[in-house]
This record gives sequence, C-alpha cells and structure tokens, in this order.
Amino acid sequence: MATTHGSLENEIMNAVWTLEENAEDCDNLSISVSDVVDFINTYGTPKAYTTVKTVMDRLVDKDYLQREKYGKKFFYSSTSSRSERASNAIKTLAGQYFNNDIKSLMKALEKECLKS
Repeated sequence: MATTHGSLENEIMNAVWTLEENAEDCDNLSISVSDVVDFINTYGTPKAYTTVKTVMDRLVDKDYLQREKYGKKFFYSSTSSRSERASNAIKTLAGQYFNNDIKSLMKALEKECLKS
C-alpha cells in the first residue's frame, strides 16, 4: 500500500472522512462519487465528476477506499480512519527523518510552529 498520495487524493480522502463522520449510520457504504464531488465543489476547487471517480478508483487500488456496487451505482468508504492514517504518517515521518524518535519530530514541529 502506498504511503503517499497527491493533493486531489488527499482532498478526496478528507471529503470521505468528513462525510463518514457526519453520517448517522456508518455501517453502510453510502458515499457516492456524487457526494464527494458535491462536497469538494462546495468547500474546495471545483472538480469534474469523471476526475473524482478516476481518483477514487485509484484509491481503491491503493487500499485507501473500498467500493461496493448497489444497482448501477458504486458506493465507497474508507478502509481506515483519519486518525489511523495520521498516526501511520507520523510514524513514517519519524522513521524517515528522525530515526524513529517521535520526541525529535515533535521538537522540529514546535520550532516550525514558532516560525509562523
């Protein structure tokens, strides 16, 4: 599974996670491509349906999303939560640049925050 992804993939994943968090019944796959397009076009830079569908299908291949077909329509859900993916990303970053020392990563983040 890839640990990095592009900005549109990130935008789509954030849309899916937000839609899932706002859903009353998280047990069913109720997020369609149209739902994600509507969300992105409301809160981000407008994207075409076909572009979003293509990227969502790639996210299925990368195991970030799962897809099920009901009738003629596909519905998607994330394979892991936003916090699980964030935790994995932090561990990867710490491993790549800080010899798996999370405290050193935190110090670097603190320095970066003070610059702002």
